[in-house]
Amino acid sequence: MSLIKAENIRLKKKVEDLENRLINLVGAIKIFATGMSDNELEMNNHIAEIISSGSELKIVAPYISEEYAILLQDRSNSGIKMQIVVNDRRLWPKNYQSIYDKLKNASTIDVINNPNVHYLMVWSPETTIFTSGPLSKEHLMKSILIGTIITEPAKNRDMLKIFNLMLPSFMRQNFN
Repeated sequence: MSLIKAENIRLKKKVEDLENRLINLVGAIKIFATGMSDNELEMNNHIAEIISSGSELKIVAPYISEEYAILLQDRSNSGIKMQIVVNDRRLWPKNYQSIYDKLKNASTIDVINNPNVHYLMVWSPETTIFTSGPLSKEHLMKSILIGTIITEPAKNRDMLKIFNLMLPSFMRQNFN
């Protein structure tokens, strides 16, 4: 009888561990909508939080606005390692091309061109956010978008692998 009791206690502990893991996983991915009048700043707030707190940043964006370019330059000048994958300069809107030049000329930011960028992803070792469109405060405020925030470590590593695919083959890291 005591053997059955011990087995029940062990199984109960396993069920509790599994429940805790599921609760942690559910909270590790958040999907939200933004761009409506009641939450137009939510996407920008999440992105700014990741940029300002990340110890390393990897960004994919079709193009970047002045506000974010300044924030990125400030972070990179304070020693944060940063790689940015963006569309070729010729594909940026004319009024944003000077921002491309500033970012490309910044010695502390690694800017990589890829003409196939159509989404926005901001990655840090702790958190990733992704949605569609450029890294532009105005665009993110005025467009109705679906955003996804990932804080679960294994899924965050998967997002790093996706970032890696946006790099030219000679720059890719091996994530075996």
